[in-house]
Amino acid sequence: MTSARSLGDVAEPADGDRCPSCPHPLSAHDVIARRFCTATAAGGFSRGCTCATKPETTE
Repeated sequence: MTSARSLGDVAEPADGDRCPSCPHPLSAHDVIARRFCTATAAGGFSRGCTCATKPETTE
């Protein structure tokens, strides 16, 4: 049995746009998420994702 995790609506990133730490494309990362994922990969860590998978809205 395989485990599945929900990541919201995430399209498969193009080969040149893959994040080394999470399933989201690098082009979808904000500054904080890009820095977090880059540090995660550089440090060899296995930790959660900080990427925003849904657009922010204001009411």
